[in-house]
Amino acid sequence: MNDLPDTARPRLATKVRLKWDEVRQKPLLLFPEGLLVLNPTAHEIVGLCDGERTVAEIVKMLGEKFQSDTIDRDVKDLLAKLIGKSFVVIAE
Repeated sequence: MNDLPDTARPRLATKVRLKWDEVRQKPLLLFPEGLLVLNPTAHEIVGLCDGERTVAEIVKMLGEKFQSDTIDRDVKDLLAKLIGKSFVVIAE
């Protein structure tokens, strides 16, 4: 488990964009060096990272939608990976 606090407000980094790819019919995370194809769950998580919602709010929203016992860990693990790659930052 990581140390991402529930009060953190994640958002996409400045040069990172979430986009739907018509060719692949999949969501993409575009960044200056390339792209990352997202699975549906990652797309849901990243789509909620607007710098306004807290990690706890994102977990709650997705927990209601997916009814998963591991949603807290799943959200925090994905966000930690994306933060580590500088795709997501914590809003000030």
